[in-house]
Amino acid sequence: MKQLRTPEPDDNSKPETDEGKLRRWVSNLQLESWQLELLITGFSIFLLATSINEYESFQYSFGFNKLVATSSSNVIFVDSGRFIINTIPIALKFFLVSLLIHLLLRGFWIGIVGLSSVSNTINIEGLNLKGPFKKRIPEKVRSLDDLIFYLDQVSSVIFAYTYLLAFSIISVVLVASFLFSMLGLGTYLQVAIGSNGGVTALILLLNFLLVALLFIAAIIFFLDTILFSAFKKSKWFSVLYYPIYRFYSVISLSFIYRSIYYHLITNYTKKQIISVSLVLGVTLFFVFKINNWNSYAYYPEVINANEYTIKKSNYDDERTGGFVGSASIPSRYIERDFLPLFIRYSPSSNEILDFLCPEFRGLERRASFTESFNAGVQSTRDTTLTIEDILGTDENYESLVKSSLDCMSTLYEVYLDGELIENVEFFYTRHPNEGEHGIETVLDIAGLARGKHVISVSRYQFRGNPLMNERITQERLNMKTFVKFPFWKE
Repeated sequence: MKQLRTPEPDDNSKPETDEGKLRRWVSNLQLESWQLELLITGFSIFLLATSINEYESFQYSFGFNKLVATSSSNVIFVDSGRFIINTIPIALKFFLVSLLIHLLLRGFWIGIVGLSSVSNTINIEGLNLKGPFKKRIPEKVRSLDDLIFYLDQVSSVIFAYTYLLAFSIISVVLVASFLFSMLGLGTYLQVAIGSNGGVTALILLLNFLLVALLFIAAIIFFLDTILFSAFKKSKWFSVLYYPIYRFYSVISLSFIYRSIYYHLITNYTKKQIISVSLVLGVTLFFVFKINNWNSYAYYPEVINANEYTIKKSNYDDERTGGFVGSASIPSRYIERDFLPLFIRYSPSSNEILDFLCPEFRGLERRASFTESFNAGVQSTRDTTLTIEDILGTDENYESLVKSSLDCMSTLYEVYLDGELIENVEFFYTRHPNEGEHGIETVLDIAGLARGKHVISVSRYQFRGNPLMNERITQERLNMKTFVKFPFWKE
């Protein structure tokens, strides 16, 4: 048998260029891309399926603790942030549905490949077809090789198209948040400059015109994307559109996925792209419809606990996850004569507290590096003292905390069976559930009869519009019930 030898290179042959090497590497990668697609798709589906619930927990915590309108100057900024975090679950579910469709097609493709290894032909003549079927079936039924090639193309396009649409959703959210932020900038400047009527009106007018102009430009930018770059093809309008395109390419981060977009619109017809978009859109629509299908038309949705509904999160021994949203007690069934009541502190009350007791802002103590270092040195010299003891020896701090607690206590009213409890003594605390900030009191229920009782907590609310820079006054504050739930004394 002859030995196989690598042929000697021809002296006249040209060396392979860098471009040729890159093309050969890409071609090899394309042949094996289905393996990477399956790996990434499976891993992404696993992450998405397990992270949606975790994200909802993060969304609630972040929205409650961070995205809170603590003053009239940041209302729109907060709404912009809420818009972002509330849109992400929709993008995640869309991403998950699209990847499931891709996985289904790839699985079908692998099945066809396996079948073709057994037999690669379809014996149409053996079916002995008659009438219109004799002509129609051979024309419409693909061979296995054609079907393998077609499914491979469709699967790869859907895989890339899924990421393109996911990034497009992110772009829309970023642009919308940018416009919200620009609108909020006018409100912030209005508060920062003061109550000069003429200047305030001028700022509002200029801000409105700027946001309107940016909004129209954003609509043009996204219309150009949807219409397959139609505005770029116009001889006169392309000159006007170019600055808009450059600006929003940065704001929307569309430069990241621009290559995918241009590849799709130049290699596939508009009909094909629209068809794929409609299939994914209709699938997602039905998924959301099925998910939101409510067969309990006569059953109320328990959003806020009240006297006639029971919300598990208000009872520590029944809470299986999540956060304390408003208030909680240890159990629904109470045996003892004292009942601890925890009321969660919401940063949304900061603006009211600024009005009631502005001198107590910034009570959280954070020692500097120098103070911590000196405390550490002092604790090594005197072993009877800890660093916490040294840092917490401010004689005025305890009285300051007491005064601030007295002020915060005026923010709430506690009712038991409809009767206001006078002189409620509160304490600052953090709930052991998830470390929620709040205040706690202990109610004496020794005199209550056996059976059902109702706790109700009211809180000051501002009757005004922060967007109009309306100031808080005592007359515009009113007590409003924000949580009510029952318990049973044994």
